[in-house]
Amino acid sequence: MQGRISTLLLCFLLTAISGCDSPGTALRIGTNIWPGYEPLYLAREQGFYAQPIKLVELPSASDVIDALRMGHLEGGALSLDEVLSLIQEGQDLVIVLVFSISAGADVVMAHPRIQTLGDLHGKTIALETTAVGALMLKHAMEFAELQDDSLRIRHMALSDQLAAYRAGSIDAMVTFEPYSQELARAGAHVLFDSRAIRGQILDVLAIRRDVIAQQPQQIQALVDGYFRARQMLQTSPAAALQIMNHRMRLPEDSVSTMFDGLELPDIADNRRLLSHDPSPLSRTADQLARIMVKQKLMAAPPLLKHLTSARFLPESS
Repeated sequence: MQGRISTLLLCFLLTAISGCDSPGTALRIGTNIWPGYEPLYLAREQGFYAQPIKLVELPSASDVIDALRMGHLEGGALSLDEVLSLIQEGQDLVIVLVFSISAGADVVMAHPRIQTLGDLHGKTIALETTAVGALMLKHAMEFAELQDDSLRIRHMALSDQLAAYRAGSIDAMVTFEPYSQELARAGAHVLFDSRAIRGQILDVLAIRRDVIAQQPQQIQALVDGYFRARQMLQTSPAAALQIMNHRMRLPEDSVSTMFDGLELPDIADNRRLLSHDPSPLSRTADQLARIMVKQKLMAAPPLLKHLTSARFLPESS
């Protein structure tokens, strides 16, 4: 019953924001709040999209995944492992852009009395019901040589973690910006971050394969607009960061660190990652899928045929 209610609420939200009943002509792209996706919204605010683009902000990555499953989005901003899980379910997706590579942005945080990963034994840790959360937890436990049953796991939205931490109902959490800064101000500290597993957590733009043929001009406009916004971030960083912080809502003294722990691939990096078949990103995805199977995050590795496309990348930076 709870799952049905959540689905109905999600459809209601999508109806209100993006037109859940029929696709229309706009390219609907779902995102949750994450610094790596913010140039998409900067591009919208600056009028950089030359085609109808509708960015649909959803509460979590899980909601973006559900909306794609229900056919209410043409594409989504997702982590690579989330794309793999959807493909394994039968969703036919193509990666056309790499937003960011996590190099410290995803973190395991804990109460000050927990000084090491080993101290998590017997404690309660909160995480989202996403593969990123599971991957971070699994790797942290492996580093600490903790057994699978040595922690109490609570699945909850990132936005609920701060209240749960303050109430004392959780001891640790897997999180990222802007929630990690709020937790840090409440006293939590970082025990483990994604630098230890660099290259495994990437954020990408995944588009349904049928949409590639149906709406190529909108996809091109989306990618072009993203890179125009990324250029603005380089040439006018203060102005760009202030605009993006309208959504991130970070404290003023933290705005300049919005992208700390993230690598933002440029056009050349994207072309290197997405070109050829199999592309370098396809090979990374294949390795990641095998890790996910080993860690029981999926039943079997999906068939990754023509996973990436560099056709929408601009010709030059």
